Order: sequence, then C-alpha cells, then structure tokens
Amino acid sequence: MLLQSLRDRLRNKIQWIQTHHWQRFVGRVQFLGLLFGYAQPMEISNRSALIVSPHQDDETLGCGGVIALKRDRDVEVNVAFITDGAASHAWHPRYANGEIVPVRQQEAIEALGILGVENQNIHYLGYPDGQLRWIEADRQQQIVDQLTHLIQSTQPAEIYVTHQRDRSNDHEVAYELVERAIAASGCATQLIQYPIWILWKPVLGQDLNLKELSGLRRLRIGGVAARKAQALKAYRSQYQPIADTTSTVLPSGFLWRFGLPYELFVVAAE
Repeated sequence: MLLQSLRDRLRNKIQWIQTHHWQRFVGRVQFLGLLFGYAQPMEISNRSALIVSPHQDDETLGCGGVIALKRDRDVEVNVAFITDGAASHAWHPRYANGEIVPVRQQEAIEALGILGVENQNIHYLGYPDGQLRWIEADRQQQIVDQLTHLIQSTQPAEIYVTHQRDRSNDHEVAYELVERAIAASGCATQLIQYPIWILWKPVLGQDLNLKELSGLRRLRIGGVAARKAQALKAYRSQYQPIADTTSTVLPSGFLWRFGLPYELFVVAAE
C-alpha cells in the first residue's frame, strides 16, 4: 500500500510538471507570436509622458524601458501610483495592517531613481489596494479629479496605463479612471495601454480582439534593458520571499517576458 501510494504521488507530480511546463511553453510561444507576428515596430518619442500605475511595480514591468529611454533624452516623465500596494501582503501576519506600504513606496523610489525619475515626479494617490472596483462612486470620482488635475498640471503628450482587460480589477479600473480623467481634463494626449497580466497565459482571440491586434506595437529597449532589469530588482517584496514566508507574490516564470529587450503596447488608432 505504501509503495502504491508513493507511485501515485510520483505520477501525479509528473503529470503536474508536464501540464505546468506545457502551459508555460504555450504561453511563451503565443507571446512571441504576438510580439513578432502582429506587433509593429514603435519608436520612442521625445514627447512628455505620464505613467499611471495601479500598483508599485506595474510601471517598471510595463514601461521601464519607455521611462529610461525618455529620461535619457531629458524628456519629462511623471509616474502616478493609484493604490497604496498594501494588499500584496495583507495575508501576512507582519504586514496585515498595511505595514508593507512604506516598503513598497521605498522600492518604487529606488526603481524609478534607477530609471531616471526624480522624487518630485512621483505621485502617490494612496487608495486601497485591490478595492478600486468596489469603492464608493464619490471616491472613484476623487481619483478622477486627482488624475485630471495631474494631467492639466503636467500636460503629458502621452499617457500610459494598464490594459482595459488586464485580468486585474485594479488594472482594469485604472484604465477606466484614466479615460474619464483625460475627457475631463480637456487636454490633447495619446492614450497607450501596457499589458501586464493579460499576456501571462494568453489565449489568442480572447484576450486581444482583432482591432487591438492591429494596434500592437513593440518597442526595442535593448540599450536600457539592463537598467530596467536592475530597477525590477528593487521590488524585492514582489519577487522574493519576505520575512518568514516561503513563497513570492509574483508567480514563477512571470518575469520572463519583462526581461526581454522589448516592451509591448496597444495603441489606439489616431
């Protein structure tokens, strides 16, 4: 009986590994197909930018190359964090009451400093992490008003925000709030989406529709890819076990595509 039990456990483990690695392989092949089969080349511009990030790390994951390339040209870049990032470790007894917030803010300052963004260009809105979909309408309007003021005061020619169907409530709501803020600001700006979770395990034809596929753009960031990788390492609380935990926030294999010398965007037709 014991031998049979061990055999069953070994068989189940092998099946799990085969399935897990096969899914990861398919996901990577599909992503590379999108990157080189659908996405058109994109050149970095000298236009000022506002990067709207739901959480501390999204901006570096999705736009670290954009930020570094623009700052190398002395182009103004502002970064706005909508949430406080507290939910990443809300389950942990040491961080259950938001003690992770200053940690994540310091990580963001370090990461953005590597990319060339000064502290005065980093904006913290501080709303509850993981709750943007469910907070009251008047508080959502407060976010819109703050973003509107930021757009009007910085006059960005480009605004980057997470994809409108990014498999994260905060990411999707961030897109909706930015759209409302742009309309309220009266400013002429180009809205560019950056995918984070939607392409983790992509399903072609489901995640991105045909219209969006025509708007895919790939930006080569080879010259600053090492700095982006260094900036990502600043987010230690997200990719390393913290305190006495034995797991990481970001799943195994997730960072793979963010280490490539390309960034992927969805650009609406002008």
